[in-house]
Amino acid sequence: MRNSVVAPCLVSLLTLVLARGVAADTVLLKDGRTIENVKVAKEDKKYKVSFKNGDVFVAEALVKDVLIETAAGFEPKNDEEKAYAAKGLVPYEGKWVAKGERDALVAKKAAATRKRIDDAKAHRLWRNRYKEKTTNFDFEYTISPEIAKGYMELMETYYGVFTKAFDCKRNPKQRLTVCFYHDEDTFHEVSGAPDNALAYYSSTPGMPRELNFFYDRTRPQQTTAIMFHEAQHYLAHLLDTNFRYPHCLGESMAEYFGGSSWDPAKKLMVTGGVQEGRLTEVQTDIAAGEKKSLADLLQNKLGYEDYTWGWTFCHFMMETPKYTPKFRAFYIALSRGKDVVRSDGGFGGWKTVEGPQIQAAFQKIMGLKDLVMLEQEWMEYVKGRLKAESVVGLEEAAFAAFNTNQTIRAERFFKAAIEKGSTNPSVYRRFGDLKARKSASSAEAIELYRKGLEFDPLSADLYTRLGREIRAAKGDENDKEGKRLLELAREIDPDNADITLLIEDAMEKLAGDAGDAPK
Repeated sequence: MRNSVVAPCLVSLLTLVLARGVAADTVLLKDGRTIENVKVAKEDKKYKVSFKNGDVFVAEALVKDVLIETAAGFEPKNDEEKAYAAKGLVPYEGKWVAKGERDALVAKKAAATRKRIDDAKAHRLWRNRYKEKTTNFDFEYTISPEIAKGYMELMETYYGVFTKAFDCKRNPKQRLTVCFYHDEDTFHEVSGAPDNALAYYSSTPGMPRELNFFYDRTRPQQTTAIMFHEAQHYLAHLLDTNFRYPHCLGESMAEYFGGSSWDPAKKLMVTGGVQEGRLTEVQTDIAAGEKKSLADLLQNKLGYEDYTWGWTFCHFMMETPKYTPKFRAFYIALSRGKDVVRSDGGFGGWKTVEGPQIQAAFQKIMGLKDLVMLEQEWMEYVKGRLKAESVVGLEEAAFAAFNTNQTIRAERFFKAAIEKGSTNPSVYRRFGDLKARKSASSAEAIELYRKGLEFDPLSADLYTRLGREIRAAKGDENDKEGKRLLELAREIDPDNADITLLIEDAMEKLAGDAGDAPK
């Protein structure tokens, strides 16, 4: 099962009662996935989805549309219903109608639902991707058109906000292609994005520019933040298409815009939001007695901390009215200013600004003889003004640490996120992976994977990891249960090559063999 596109205009839940037969029911989830060729039954506020290797209960709130083709026909339960049945009537959408009329209506709805499902499956293939133009962009995507529409509106709003604030605009003859992928493998294969990246901006001078994004259904807020971040790189190039902003300002300013919020109802973008994951990292550094100097930041010496400490500095400058106009002028001057000394930026003919020139331009435009007072004011701003308000900050800080192999730091953040009530299945999956690496069979990892399945009961990834950990424990019952869970994962996502490889690897390992935890 690949993350699929849910076709537009799907309204409420559609339950079609046809006839007994092979398992051929279909569930469409709100996050865009489809589950096909299963048997589905409604039970209270859940759907029981039956596979050969077990039943999975899915909360009604997670389901957008369901086509049930395997249910039994109508059976009257009381005298009133028996009286209607005696007249050849059956219930249909709150009314009693002739059986032939009901069957015709059911068949019509079944055909419409099947058409939506087939259309969704077809558009999962990149060669069949959706294509649409907006005022300033060309969009190509395999995600849900409903979700894509929101990103289209957001991108156009972002373009208007930035170009107005920084006095720039695109060449009328040059349009940016923006691609959204529902599947991470397709994203990397088509875009050429590096490993662990969820977005990729292709920007070599003289070549077509392109923005590529993987839509992570388990982290939609982060997908939006990444979109804001990467789009800012493109918009910054509108100031001068042959200039590359130095890392210290390119990434920190992109993080500033990455913290923006978007109101789809009002079509309003608000900058200056708190990047809670980044802030959590900074606060952890401060608690450990660490802080970064403003001179090192401006001279492009921080590296990774440009995303964390650099973001706080841009936030400070952009959100402090007495500094904002001059800081904005400084940012523009790096690419356009006549008095700024630029150097060769490397492959592609880029121009950029080196550390000493960055600091010199900053102090000149800001009117500062030194950085002492401003650095002190910045530190006070970080400690007093910036606040993390939700569990998202801990989650994103944990993911950042996990992806950069800071395992001790990641474990601390994952634990804190869970204690604060995280419902993100990716948190439990990644934290479980950390625990699994410490032991051939980790009870803690098993518990975490099970908890993650409570929030995403149709995650083949989690079933694969859970099955592997259980099978690694000694005993015939554990081996049998582990195999069942692995086969269930295969049923849920039969077309996922990565899942298949993990399952085959887990099946080959003997019980008790330590092996390596799934990556």
